[in-house]
Amino acid sequence: MAKTRPPVVPAYFHSLDAFRGIAAVIVVLFHWQMFFYPNDVFTLGGELNTELPFYSALSLFYTHGMVSVDIFFQLSGFIFFWLYADSVATGKTDFRKFWVYRISRLYPLHVATLIGVAILQPVVLQRLGHYFVIQYNDAYHFFLNLLFVQNWGLEVGPSFNAPSWSVSVEMFLYLLFFLLCRKRWHTNKALLLLMIPAGAVMQHYGFLIGKGVFSFFLGALLYYIYNYVLRQRNIRTYFRVISVVTVILWTVVIMSYYFFPFFEQAWYSHIGRIRPGLSAEQSANAYGVVRNLLFRVTVAPCTILSLVLLETVIGPWHRRWSVLGNCSYAIYLLHFPLQIATVLVMQLLHLDRRLLLHPPVMIGFISMVVLLSWIVYYYFEQPAQDKIRQATLPRRKGVLAS
Repeated sequence: MAKTRPPVVPAYFHSLDAFRGIAAVIVVLFHWQMFFYPNDVFTLGGELNTELPFYSALSLFYTHGMVSVDIFFQLSGFIFFWLYADSVATGKTDFRKFWVYRISRLYPLHVATLIGVAILQPVVLQRLGHYFVIQYNDAYHFFLNLLFVQNWGLEVGPSFNAPSWSVSVEMFLYLLFFLLCRKRWHTNKALLLLMIPAGAVMQHYGFLIGKGVFSFFLGALLYYIYNYVLRQRNIRTYFRVISVVTVILWTVVIMSYYFFPFFEQAWYSHIGRIRPGLSAEQSANAYGVVRNLLFRVTVAPCTILSLVLLETVIGPWHRRWSVLGNCSYAIYLLHFPLQIATVLVMQLLHLDRRLLLHPPVMIGFISMVVLLSWIVYYYFEQPAQDKIRQATLPRRKGVLAS
């Protein structure tokens, strides 16, 4: 009997790129409601909700799109432990090289969009009498943004290009990751596991870094679970089981949100017995925390694991699947400045903001963001990245992927 060939780990997971790109577009959908906050100031429940484009179909993303950021962090954790951990631990990749690669990938577009927002927001203030959603656009927060530390706990509140908060958290995670690897603690599963509740505690006390720590190290454990499955003889069986579980989880999410809210009904039926002192608002907030936590520890990890096992079992996807993923960083950072520019143009032309409630307008905006992001990636991000690396690491051949 012929032996089954062992699975070959793909050199690159194009499915993860595709997943990241979809998550970036969901963030744009989630932020569409920013156009409709009263006086452009964030007010919980202040958006128009049911009037938003395609609300009956897209309400899940309008309401819970923030979990896409958790997907970004989990993907980062998996990819960094997969590609870079051993290289850093053995000294093959030193701190200078590691940091140049990270800065060259993230900093050029971050600075460009930071400057763009710094120019646009004062114009909004002059014309409308208030900033667009984000209020802390002063010199102090500009300096924090320049250093990429705008969400390390030094800030008064969200500033300048709103989505960049998660990129700031990523930079913190990279430093923590490098330290763990150089200390050769990256294989200590117990330590990685402890980082997850530590992140949850930090997030509970208002530190967004905690959100990143929680999901990044969950992604790291996903990598080690994937490694474990690779060593098993029946990898296809593992793939089938995990894939079925993933499909079931997504089915439950969609069915319970759109058709039968059985979990929500069960929560409100029983929470009063467990915590009789909770107000209706506190109960709703607690349900939101539990619901998002369950998504972060079940649906998102199983989806990532299913995708990497799929590419391992059937072979790598075509590189075309990476196109949206390549543009995801630009989609993420460009859409907020473009929202500000849209507000200014509409004010200049005396157009009613409710025009943005028409589905073709939203489709056109998102299409423009994706197209512009493609252009920016290939004609700004990549050239800037290459030039920085050539200038700072002239005698070294880089091996790290972007």
